[in-house]
Amino acid sequence: MAQRRILVCSIGNPGQYLNTRHSAGHTLSNLLQGTLAFPPFRKSASYGGNVSMGGFDSTYTLFQSPSLMNVSGKSVKKAWKAFMAELSEEEKKNALLVVLHDELEAAPGRVKVKKGGSAKGHNGIVSCVESLGSKDFCRIGIGIGRPDSRDRETVSGYVLGKMTSHEKDTLKMESLPEVLAALEKLSV
Repeated sequence: MAQRRILVCSIGNPGQYLNTRHSAGHTLSNLLQGTLAFPPFRKSASYGGNVSMGGFDSTYTLFQSPSLMNVSGKSVKKAWKAFMAELSEEEKKNALLVVLHDELEAAPGRVKVKKGGSAKGHNGIVSCVESLGSKDFCRIGIGIGRPDSRDRETVSGYVLGKMTSHEKDTLKMESLPEVLAALEKLSV
């Protein structure tokens, strides 16, 4: 059987919102790139965003959606199609899509791994499900915590707020090892 190939797509927000809690998936994707000693992310026309991949025998390809979180499904779909086009027929049978995203309902740094099921109101995941026409992909949620208030504006301000250095350290020290372990489990 061919080695499992995995496309790891991070979703978040571009530009001025790149270093916010809502873009925790992108932050983790950058940490993965460094830890796996992959080359720097580069723009890819076929993928429609930034890509980093190891050698020809690497299990993982990393992709960062350039879209706003709530409409990231189209770019994830384009990247998935480009990724699948590069695989052999044997590799396609076992290929896996993993979406890295922020998780408001989890404590900061906590990692939740899930395949399929409800998007639980996460608009980025809703967009991915709608664009892909399926819930059958793996999700790795990176906990960012939640403000005490459930007020929509308060929550919006919180997720679009810049990550503190403590929050970034938590992602590096706690989330990254868990994400690497999860990806390793998924790769067999």
